[in-house]
Amino acid sequence: MGSHLDSARQFFGRDTTGLLDGGRYALVHTRSLEFDDLRPYVPGDDIRDIDWKATARSGHVLIKRFVSEKHHKILVIADAGRNTIAQAPSGERKRDIASNVIGAIGLITLRRSDEVGMVFGDVRGCVDIRLRRGETHIESMLHRFHHHTTTDPAPSSVVTQLNWVAKHYRRPLLIFVVSDEPEIDDRLGEVLTRLGAQHDVMWAMVADMAAVGSVDDDDDGYDVVGGRVVMGGATLGPHVVEAYRQAEFQRRERLSDFLTTHGVAHARFSGSTRIRAGLTAMTGTYARVR
Repeated sequence: MGSHLDSARQFFGRDTTGLLDGGRYALVHTRSLEFDDLRPYVPGDDIRDIDWKATARSGHVLIKRFVSEKHHKILVIADAGRNTIAQAPSGERKRDIASNVIGAIGLITLRRSDEVGMVFGDVRGCVDIRLRRGETHIESMLHRFHHHTTTDPAPSSVVTQLNWVAKHYRRPLLIFVVSDEPEIDDRLGEVLTRLGAQHDVMWAMVADMAAVGSVDDDDDGYDVVGGRVVMGGATLGPHVVEAYRQAEFQRRERLSDFLTTHGVAHARFSGSTRIRAGLTAMTGTYARVR
């Protein structure tokens, strides 16, 4: 594998079994499945899937496990603007976590031979990489994303990328948005409504490092978007620090409710070590609500 996929695999691992298998993810609503293996019966399983010969031989009720033989068409929409320069709570650059998330999605598609493409960019516009299969294609996507985020990107505007996809992609897709935590406004709500009517959408949000640390923190922060210094917690004092924490908690709650209302399964990533747990939780939530 290339260096970018190797980095993603370091955090995500090799086992992609079960991720994106079956159900609505196939985007074709038929029971068109291929046999995978056997497992013990549990209450609620479809009795049509019982393998009676294997059950008789083993003395235990065994169920045939299937995977979808339909290949997904997956599109990653990624912010590659200035917001990605900032640090995440783990201390990593947000662009590196985003790249590892995208790489992990690519690793999932390799086992299934899914088609994957990407639209990324900043406020100036979009780079549109069409859907294809294979390791070389995914590594090339990651290389182009890395190059964009490390060569003086313009201000971020993920709504620009979302609107591009809503206008130019008509056939149903499974969409993964990879960006920081978006600001709630009418433009975001409108484009998510349009996308949700045509596609299935999930959102992997890369978190910012807290703008204000503890009351013992003498170090000032820095706003990569505005270029301003953010005073440390020791300077601001305990009342301001606590007010900031409460405001951040409420902001995240509002954002989660907003995305849920628009049918967008989502997870927040504070660092690369959380990628596997975050993607598993996000896809699991999506499967349940569908």
